[in-house]
Amino acid sequence: MTDIKVQDAMDQFLDSLCKHEHEAFQQQDVEACFEMLAEFLVYYSNLFPDQEEPEDISLDDWEEALEGYVEKLFEGDMERTPDLGGLSLMTLDAEYFRDFLGWYVLREPSASSVMVKTFSKVLQAWALFMRQHNFLNDVQKTELCAVLDEVAISAGDAATAAHLLLYYVRLGGGVAPRLRGKRFDAFVEGHARIERLDMNQNTVFLGFDNQDAPVVPIVLPLEIMNYLHLGDVLDVEMGQRGGQWIMVDIGPVYPSCIYMEADELKVPDKLT
Repeated sequence: MTDIKVQDAMDQFLDSLCKHEHEAFQQQDVEACFEMLAEFLVYYSNLFPDQEEPEDISLDDWEEALEGYVEKLFEGDMERTPDLGGLSLMTLDAEYFRDFLGWYVLREPSASSVMVKTFSKVLQAWALFMRQHNFLNDVQKTELCAVLDEVAISAGDAATAAHLLLYYVRLGGGVAPRLRGKRFDAFVEGHARIERLDMNQNTVFLGFDNQDAPVVPIVLPLEIMNYLHLGDVLDVEMGQRGGQWIMVDIGPVYPSCIYMEADELKVPDKLT
């Protein structure tokens, strides 16, 4: 098996697409997927050590560095994709791709089930390409494709659920007319895990990790509940008034195959 850098494996796959069209996706899909994957690996994985900031940098040096950065920015001389350096492909196991597709991609407000499906197809094709060129063995290729198959479906549902919930909240979130304009009695927010789904009563029961908060029941339309699954995690803010819990704000939804705790992950700003 050939040892190769991740960046070289990406570049060779892109070069192969220039010669042969792929019916499942276009080259710009591959470029977008690889750009996000590189960002994830460099900034959010444990593969790159944190760079220590110099302790005693002078104001003149700081201004000079800033001026050089701005000049390159205006000249268009800044690389969009983070530098993967000498990162070996052998350091990547399938779990990095699980976290990428099931967590990092879903953090983006523009994430959709179509994007998740397309990125999964790109990574599947890349895995096949790498096996054909002896960059991966049969076991590695099989494990990677199995993870992608698992995550693609659940992450696609999570992306759809997040968008439906966002519109639901913006349209009033099912608040009864008698409760509109009244003050909330209590709030709870953070990562809420789906503890139970009652499809007959259209009710989702949410438990908040690492918080002294009760399991919160919320009534949702069945059309939204169909995309939610036991163990999924919602970045959500809930408010209670008149004895009823109401969804006040909603961020990303993550599939149950991605284990998350509120104290471990810094989430992006909410969508609303």
